[in-house]
Amino acid sequence: MKAIVIEEFCDPSTISTQDIDPPPPPGPGQVRLSVSGVGVGYFDGLLIRGDYQIRPDLPFVPGSSLSGQVESVGEGVRHVSPGDTVAAFAMHGGMAEQMVLPAASCAPLPAGIDPLAAANFFISWATSLYGLREIGSVSEGETVLVLGASGSTGTTAIQCARALGAKVVACASSDEKRAHCLAQGADVAIDYTAEDWREQVKQAVGAVDAVYDPIGGELAEPALRLLKPGGRYLVVGFVTGIARIPLNLPLLKRCSIHGVNWGGSVMADPGVVPPVIRTLAEWTLTGKVDPAPTKVFDLDQAGEAFAALFQRRSLGSIVVRP
Repeated sequence: MKAIVIEEFCDPSTISTQDIDPPPPPGPGQVRLSVSGVGVGYFDGLLIRGDYQIRPDLPFVPGSSLSGQVESVGEGVRHVSPGDTVAAFAMHGGMAEQMVLPAASCAPLPAGIDPLAAANFFISWATSLYGLREIGSVSEGETVLVLGASGSTGTTAIQCARALGAKVVACASSDEKRAHCLAQGADVAIDYTAEDWREQVKQAVGAVDAVYDPIGGELAEPALRLLKPGGRYLVVGFVTGIARIPLNLPLLKRCSIHGVNWGGSVMADPGVVPPVIRTLAEWTLTGKVDPAPTKVFDLDQAGEAFAALFQRRSLGSIVVRP
């Protein structure tokens, strides 16, 4: 079967397919999937580069957030059956035509959901919903500022915030990216490369109730200064570097800073998964969100997908289709 195999840590844009043996039959508590789609995210790229804090043993197949059809199940598996379509998570292994993984890592999907749309459920979509709802307690009528809003993480945050009834201010660096944010449901789109971008936000909406930040770096402090008293700053990532925030600000502004680590939360308590995936499925079927990927790449184009992501040329969600 075809798969992406990482034999040494490398630039994700250079990866290519190989022919490898198909996986064995599933053991107890496992399922074998025919992989439909794999989300492309920074986590996967950092694993390929060897830059994540956890390094997988070499060789390995990348791909962590995926969807697929259950081909067979091992002993003791009850909640999914052959023929079911599932969203799934694995530390790696998804960028292959087939894979075996724990059944507990698979969430069955109702009929009517495109598997390619569900390929990013377990990473960017789940992070956004869990971060905004469970961690940030965003509610109807509040205002959310989303940094890096045109990428996969930002796009899902825009849609999830709107589905929760919040107003959204999206920050993106180009006309094309800001147009994308507005098309995803943002109420206002701001050019954060402008010197007066914070003043533009103030003029548009005043202070905000929550900041959703997958970017970090120099944007973090001015974004935090836009919070209302009691506001919540959600730290999702640090694409442009780890932020340095003066800790007198949370004190003076009476706001809070929360880390949104969806993967860590799942490992600590797998019970957080079902309500998040169930909500995403319900929102998809009722049209409250549209998780369809902006761009789909074939498996032999996976390097191009990562290049678009890391060079910040991509808009919305990216999926690789084995």
